[in-house]
Amino acid sequence: MSLLHLRCGDDLRDRLPRAGIEGAYLCFSDPVCQGPALDDGDLADWLALRARFVARHADADPATVRQRLGQEYAALQVLHRHDAVWLWFEHDLWDQAALLRVLSLLAGRRGMDGRLWLLPADGVRSFPDLSDAELAALRPAPLSLLQMEQAAEAWADFAAPDPRALDVLSRRPLALPFLGAALRRHLRDLPWTTDGLAETERLALRAIRDGATDEAMVLRALRAADPVFHVTDLIVAEVIDRLRTGPRRLIARATPLALTERGEAVLAGRERHRPPPRFLAGVTIRPDPDWLWDPGSAGVVAGESL
Repeated sequence: MSLLHLRCGDDLRDRLPRAGIEGAYLCFSDPVCQGPALDDGDLADWLALRARFVARHADADPATVRQRLGQEYAALQVLHRHDAVWLWFEHDLWDQAALLRVLSLLAGRRGMDGRLWLLPADGVRSFPDLSDAELAALRPAPLSLLQMEQAAEAWADFAAPDPRALDVLSRRPLALPFLGAALRRHLRDLPWTTDGLAETERLALRAIRDGATDEAMVLRALRAADPVFHVTDLIVAEVIDRLRTGPRRLIARATPLALTERGEAVLAGRERHRPPPRFLAGVTIRPDPDWLWDPGSAGVVAGESL
């Protein structure tokens, strides 16, 4: 049997053979939970958009990034050549967003019936944290038609400029067990009605207030505080950079890391942050945002509601 293991990272490439799990390995490295995800269905446009973002995000050569992403997306087009594809995606936002992107491209594709299998995550540990024996004991379940359909619907809402449909979908019972919580965490990175901060920004400011003096300490604090969004060092660096840029910065430019007076005031709720322009998937974040997260109703509201 021709078996392929599909994972949003290379962290299992050497582990699976060591655990006695045979098969080819495909890494899907596009970090779709970060940056723009405007998707009109044109793959060439999508690859150009994502390559530009990933190259900036990782300080990498754009041509090299474009080539790598192109190869990975091309490999998704020929998954039907394998008898089975095992999907190694965990509970966190990074994995769930990547899973949505992959399944959105495979939904309705001829030749894929019965070939996709989802590995069971426990909702706490990542697969690399498991022992070889625990990895070998995992048994995948066939991906259902309902799971495929809901993933395609969720991706369309994730990539939309209006996040309200995604908010509604995230409240529904979903066949993918960790999807709802991951999507709610994604939406909480909209600016909040209370202070204008995204949740990741707020957690970073709290970490610095509580004594984190460098990016590594902020990274550890965020990972300890947030079980649904496993941030990376690049994500932490980007968040800190945008909060310490401009005349109304919240983090001082000097090192070690420290909050400015304005940063302390925003974190305490005495002032409101006006975020610099950025993308949250399909949503454009502006200094006066069109869409906000309201912690009172635990949902998305229009910016004009303030």
